[in-house]
Amino acid sequence: MKLLYLVLLLVPACVLGQSACRRLNMVSRAAWGAAAPRARTPLSHPTQKVVIHHSDSRWTDLFNWGGYSDQEEYEERVREIQEDHMDKNWDDIGYNFLIDGYGNVYVGRGWDNKGSHTPCCNSIAIGINFLGYFEDNLPTRAAREAGKNLIACGVAMGKIRRGYAMDCHSDLGASSGDTDCPGAALCGYAKRHFRGL
Repeated sequence: MKLLYLVLLLVPACVLGQSACRRLNMVSRAAWGAAAPRARTPLSHPTQKVVIHHSDSRWTDLFNWGGYSDQEEYEERVREIQEDHMDKNWDDIGYNFLIDGYGNVYVGRGWDNKGSHTPCCNSIAIGINFLGYFEDNLPTRAAREAGKNLIACGVAMGKIRRGYAMDCHSDLGASSGDTDCPGAALCGYAKRHFRGL
């Protein structure tokens, strides 16, 4: 009887994770025009944490008139982030994944390579960056759904530990000191809606 209960409990979780993977619109590194990484460091699985980030500062957001107008602008922003990170002598873009307002998921370092997004936790976390500035406003519904599906997919594939810790970059600190990343609105949302997937 206990075995039947366990099977009935685990099957829906596996199916949910698999369907979450199928719902993702992944944008490969080749598709967004990534430069080749200088090096790769394998990431051990399952990771203990998911760390949420946003890409833009208040000034970038104001300069960009509060957002991006199309997917080309998002792809350009992903390339800018990679260039900025590699100019700092990092091996590649720092994040494992980036999500745009249309719900597209850009592969950064992916599931299997250690990121460079949060100094304390790069070797134990998947770093997910939402493209934009989210201090006062949330990402689009499509972006939020993509984030939820990405995490559920990672759990289903064994890349993220069940019972993972959900953290915001601001909870853990930046190499330059304090940070407000990923913004209060997104951080609060992530802690309420991205846990326990």
